[in-house]
Amino acid sequence: MAKSECENLRVGHEYLESVAWPSVLRQQAHNRCYCKRCYPSTLPDTLTVAGYKYVIPRGWTRFAVSVDEPIAQFHNVWKTWLNCYHGTSIENARSAVEHRQLLLPSDVTLAGKKLKIREGHIPGENYVFTTPSITYAALEYYAHTYTFESPNNSRMYTIKVVLQCKQKADSITVQPETVGARAKQIEICPHIPNEELEWKTQNRSAVLIYGLMLEIKPCNENDSPTETIPIPDQSPPLKQTRDAPQYSLDISTDSDEIYFTKKKIAILIILILFTLLPVAALVLSQIYKADCPIEPRISFWLFIFGVVGAGTFLLLFFIALITFRCCSERLKIGRGIGACLLCLLILFFLAWLIMGSIWVFPLKAKVQFDPSNTENYCQKILYMFIFGLLLAQYGCIALLACTGVITAAYFKYRN
Repeated sequence: MAKSECENLRVGHEYLESVAWPSVLRQQAHNRCYCKRCYPSTLPDTLTVAGYKYVIPRGWTRFAVSVDEPIAQFHNVWKTWLNCYHGTSIENARSAVEHRQLLLPSDVTLAGKKLKIREGHIPGENYVFTTPSITYAALEYYAHTYTFESPNNSRMYTIKVVLQCKQKADSITVQPETVGARAKQIEICPHIPNEELEWKTQNRSAVLIYGLMLEIKPCNENDSPTETIPIPDQSPPLKQTRDAPQYSLDISTDSDEIYFTKKKIAILIILILFTLLPVAALVLSQIYKADCPIEPRISFWLFIFGVVGAGTFLLLFFIALITFRCCSERLKIGRGIGACLLCLLILFFLAWLIMGSIWVFPLKAKVQFDPSNTENYCQKILYMFIFGLLLAQYGCIALLACTGVITAAYFKYRN
């Protein structure tokens, strides 16, 4: 009976198709899966490659990329160069493979883009960074994680991206990890000491990319969480020793636990602030319900604005909490509900803005804040609040329009 295709290989192929990974850059014959089924526990955890320990990347799947085989043979890459890894995004992985090398900061790509050191990383370090440990390369500071829905079974997966490389030994400067693990006495990799986890070089041609490593996990898989290690403290480099370089085992973040980034927290804060505005409108509409005889519908306008606005923003707040789960943020139901609510919210506020303008702005010349003037009286706080609220909405629309025009002009000029 023929052995069915490994799930990781199948999902990986589907994912590469979804991101338009070029078929001409693939080397199907050298694909290799290290899941429990394809690489059982009875097989060794380590091998010796080029004189150094190579720790098998259990749980990962390699999708081989084409290499310049005559050059590899000329430099005896497969027998004398060391195994290493580079955590990255799928977009940068493709760019690196298309350029046939890892580029340095300040290099200019084929598309004319000048590379910069990523935000949050140590400034002034104009090197290509690799690591002998896939555990280290897979940390969230380096490797990007994506969610993917398989078209075969509609199941959701998390996919983490790392490049697998060969590196010339005498090009490497070995230095400790720079994510603060030593300060917390955390051992990142069981096979490689923290003091030898980073390799750096300014020799681009000394690193040969030969595989795209994907860690593919179903979203409902019960993973044990990875240690959270703060970024980075710079440590002095260590001189390379002959018995230092190694390779490593895999760990990853759990798929089901809610996690927050600075960006997501900022979104939640904005939602909370925007919820307070409709609440204030709702409160004022009830306090001064009968205090605007010149236009009684002002209180009604604020009441509807407050109820719909507060309800919508609260619902968006809870949707944001739900979709901030690793595997939920790209579920179709979450995206559908969010898109529908956003459209309804925009349509409501545009229509209600026009209605409020018709009721409020024409009164500006004749409204009185003296209660004795019963015909033209409107409570001052009530009127000024709704007047300012309407102007603020027009200001937001103008700001968004200007931002859109400037952004469109920028990208048109850039391209």
